Amino acid sequence: MNQKILKTNNMLKNALLIFLTFFFFSAINAQEKIYDLGGNKHLRALYNKSIAEKKPEIFRNHSKKNKILLSLPFMDDFSQNYHFPDENLWQDINVYINSNFPISPPSYGVATFDGLDSTGYPYDFSSQTAHGIADSLTSHPIDLSVIIDSVYLSFQYQAQGNGNAPEQNDSLRLDFYRKADSSWVRVWSVPGTGNHLFKKVMVPVGTDYHNDEFMFRFSNLSTLSGNFDHWHVDYVYLNDNRTFTDTILDDVALITNHYNLLNELTALPWDHYLTDTIGLMAETMPVAYKNNFNNSYDVFYKYEVSDNNGAGPVVETYPSGVASKTVAAYSTLLEPQAVYQTTPFFLNDFSFPSDNSVNKVFQIKNYFDINPFIDINQKNDTVKSFQVFGSYYAYDDGSAELGYGIEGVTAKLANQFYIRKADTLTSIQIYFNPILYNITGESFKLTVWSSLNPEIIVYQQSSFYFPAYSFTNEFLNYTLDAPIMLNPGTYYIGYQKISNSRLNVGYDVNTNSKNKIWYNAVGIWENPSAGLPNGSLMIRPVFGSTGDPISAIDENSKKDNTDFNIYPNPTSHLVTIAAQQNSSTVFEVEIFDIYGKNHLRTTLQQSTTIDVSNFSKGIYFVRMINKDEGNIQTKKLIIQ
Repeated sequence: MNQKILKTNNMLKNALLIFLTFFFFSAINAQEKIYDLGGNKHLRALYNKSIAEKKPEIFRNHSKKNKILLSLPFMDDFSQNYHFPDENLWQDINVYINSNFPISPPSYGVATFDGLDSTGYPYDFSSQTAHGIADSLTSHPIDLSVIIDSVYLSFQYQAQGNGNAPEQNDSLRLDFYRKADSSWVRVWSVPGTGNHLFKKVMVPVGTDYHNDEFMFRFSNLSTLSGNFDHWHVDYVYLNDNRTFTDTILDDVALITNHYNLLNELTALPWDHYLTDTIGLMAETMPVAYKNNFNNSYDVFYKYEVSDNNGAGPVVETYPSGVASKTVAAYSTLLEPQAVYQTTPFFLNDFSFPSDNSVNKVFQIKNYFDINPFIDINQKNDTVKSFQVFGSYYAYDDGSAELGYGIEGVTAKLANQFYIRKADTLTSIQIYFNPILYNITGESFKLTVWSSLNPEIIVYQQSSFYFPAYSFTNEFLNYTLDAPIMLNPGTYYIGYQKISNSRLNVGYDVNTNSKNKIWYNAVGIWENPSAGLPNGSLMIRPVFGSTGDPISAIDENSKKDNTDFNIYPNPTSHLVTIAAQQNSSTVFEVEIFDIYGKNHLRTTLQQSTTIDVSNFSKGIYFVRMINKDEGNIQTKKLIIQ
């Protein structure tokens, strides 16, 4: 697997390409780069949740359970909100069900094959070049002992999408199970390639397989050391009485599951929204339908907004009457739906109803009605998403498809926000991607600027932080040394690096706030290069003491669970580090100097005593990490 480099120079040497393999697939210029992902935090979060709830059996292979005998027809378009395959159809859970990685799929939701297991970790992290069979997706047994006519299995697939392109030595494969000799037979495969639209495949199921134990299995040959070599499979359909030309799907579907009613932002605190309830609304919400049929369809579309996470009253329905749009055969219709659009003529004037709540979550339900006797799959006719008003500002949708990083000692990176209301900034959420080399020992300082030219710093952390991967939530809260009050205005929220390593921040390509990203690697602040894919940097400012209704990281519990004492301090010989709470949690402890150099890494449960007599005199910092909770605390240590 070679990651791809955007061609900013057609004369790049092959040696350079090899050197850069596994570190990034796109070189924008000498300072900023786009990276592929090293893991899958959504799956890792589900795995850790299952361990915390003592339900690890969720992640055991379904084939170890009783197999379900299915009958025809078999159909799955993966239009679901859960990230694992439907256990009523499939035996295993290795693939990732999502709507973020595919481009223009037949319907929302695909099965993505990559180099990660069901827990979101690489299959083989010991070698960057490890290569072999990675994911598999195996059906339950299907009864083909009594059929009417010829049987075909059809599906659609796409290489790369918004992810990483599989190489020529990678492949997507399909095997059939033959009961006569209990063997798996390869019936179709395709080598790796660059990005392309979804392609249709029809595979006949011969009479050798017409029995009561027919199974089929998709798998991929891939690099095993990270989130690479993406294939996306959709609309798997097995039935009899079909022909080789039976490729038409009598179905119109919604093709994404993320919708946003705000202008530019995807989230902000509720009381900040109330300062400008009209100006913060989007004029329109883009909605895409795909017609997979060979005739046009008249689609009757609506969206509904419900309060209280969908359990409350419906506060908006649009359009209010009956309206239809014609979707041409084999086409995708991208239609903006009015949200707050009153000029040049009135279409709609929706804004979220005001109240005195602290946090708010609204459900956005997109749906359309089609004659059920015509549309073969009504499951993909309705999609629900959520508009969150918590404690933070955000441009992203919470999912990273790529990573963004800058090089250079003391390089700076920031997200630009217009803060609507005077409030206390308490922390900054950052989504750091795990990549193929360890950057957890590299340091940075949280920084807030009110101006970039001239450069005015309103806050910079006195100590250092290090990238951490909680794997319990997409974002980690990095707490300010002391909360600061920000008046309304424009601010640049981010960090300054201490080392030269490339800190890899999540980059969401399904939203676009690229013009809000600023970096300074050589003394000049600038926006990302034109060659950078559109997207949003996953850095969020967090305000007030309000808990985040979505995040699993609670600042108050963070301080309680991870707080610790250091004594004696100052010291010249021995120092004891002790957790303040009695628990079975195992903490990671690191000691580093003012330059960010790590001098010691160990673990403790209740306390540990360390000999620091060989340390040079000076100021050090002790960092304690609770990886289960995603909490970090840092304290100063003086050695004299």
